Amino acid sequence: MFLLNNRFAFDKELFTEKFFSIGIHPWDVHVINNKLPDFEHLVQHPNCLAIGECGLDKVCKSDYRQQRYYLTEQLQLALKYQKPVIIHCVKAYDDVIGICKPYLSKIPVIMHGFNKTDELAKQLINKGFYLSVSLPFLSKHNKINLPVEKLFFETDDKKELSISTVYKLASQKLSLDETVLQEKIYSNFAALFKK
Repeated sequence: MFLLNNRFAFDKELFTEKFFSIGIHPWDVHVINNKLPDFEHLVQHPNCLAIGECGLDKVCKSDYRQQRYYLTEQLQLALKYQKPVIIHCVKAYDDVIGICKPYLSKIPVIMHGFNKTDELAKQLINKGFYLSVSLPFLSKHNKINLPVEKLFFETDDKKELSISTVYKLASQKLSLDETVLQEKIYSNFAALFKK
């Protein structure tokens, strides 16, 4: 089984006409059992836009060495097929930075659900990462001083939260017109995901 976007099992028939990302999530490294050739085949699907979520999570029960191994394998596949990578990171930023460092100038790497400090945000951006943020990050700042060309916005898995609510708050925090912000983020998407 491979994980699609937010941990949904991949069904080949269902996604032949939709865009998707596919990744080996750190919570689920124990279920892969050396099926990387099958995973690589799915990464090559024309509608696969990115690899992820993948990454490191020091809080989950999965073996940390396995997490590191599969993160590295997925970064290598992303480089081979020139796909962006969407990173899940919990209490492992130093390790993620170290593992991703050789890839950052070659493929886009996006920190999913980023909700840490401004200092860490700037450090990650300066190293070449992109950040995808949502309401928790936006809500704890009066003003955000991050480059828009390195940002994405998300609702994550919060069904009650609309992306328009996220954009509205982001436009206030960045002091940008909402339509201008949407255009800038769409430009980021088109550049990174080649769509």
